[in-house]
Amino acid sequence: MTKVDIRFFYDPKDNWDCNYNNQDFFTHNIERLRWCLIDLKWLDGNNFSGCVDLETLEIKNTLEWMRLAMMSHDELIKMVDDKGWDWLGDDFDHMENYLSFICEHDESFMYNARPVEGDEYLAIQSYKIPKEFRTGKLREAYLAGQEDAEMVVK
Repeated sequence: MTKVDIRFFYDPKDNWDCNYNNQDFFTHNIERLRWCLIDLKWLDGNNFSGCVDLETLEIKNTLEWMRLAMMSHDELIKMVDDKGWDWLGDDFDHMENYLSFICEHDESFMYNARPVEGDEYLAIQSYKIPKEFRTGKLREAYLAGQEDAEMVVK
């Protein structure tokens, strides 16, 4: 099976704007929107759902994946608007599912997220894990140290 590169779903230069709700978060750029459309199985008429296995990144439906890959951000936004698709709901959980997905497929990516302004926004800071700490016990130790540092700051 052919696999999709993680960059199809994630731009390493993403600035993590639009964190008020998951609708705006996922329509902010094409990479986030692609992931969302593949992830959401309950949207009526969403043929992109499941066209890629998000655990293995294997293409499951080549035709729908190609359609998705060929569409521009503006075309996808227009399709979402025309179909009246709305995925407002568990905003922060949905956003963190996406961030966790990136962590699973990019060993250099990690993030911190916390609700701010009375739980109105999700503040997201991403960082790159140094190459020597990306795997095994060194990764675990590095992330544990990061978590300890976060607890001191909060």
